[in-house]
Amino acid sequence: MTPIKQGQIVKFHTPLADENPNQLYVVLEVIEDDERPRADIQALNTGLSFPPINTVRLDDLEIVEVETNDLIGHKVTINKSDYSQVEGRVIKVSEQKIEINLSNAVHGVETNVWLTVVDNKGLEHIGTLFVNPTK
Repeated sequence: MTPIKQGQIVKFHTPLADENPNQLYVVLEVIEDDERPRADIQALNTGLSFPPINTVRLDDLEIVEVETNDLIGHKVTINKSDYSQVEGRVIKVSEQKIEINLSNAVHGVETNVWLTVVDNKGLEHIGTLFVNPTK
């Protein structure tokens, strides 16, 4: 089993009968404990302004691979290797499925999702998806 760490997307491997088996969560913090390691998680795509944060056992979670093809055609921001940012429409994803890692940045969230985008001038750029909550 891959160790679970902050910023990963997870789900419950054996959800309760009344729970959505496809509900995804982001790991906010891993609480290391020899007896009962736990994680603070927050549900994604709930429609709530402030989704609750729950503390659960690490043993109950599994890392999820996310389909990246859904990003094709969407306007996004990427971080390039020269530390610049570019906005453009996604034309290509580097991997069809990926275990997404998220990390806080100064003005948003950095990911490990590599994309190729086309800017307004028709130029192609390669970089990692950057999520800016203010846009």
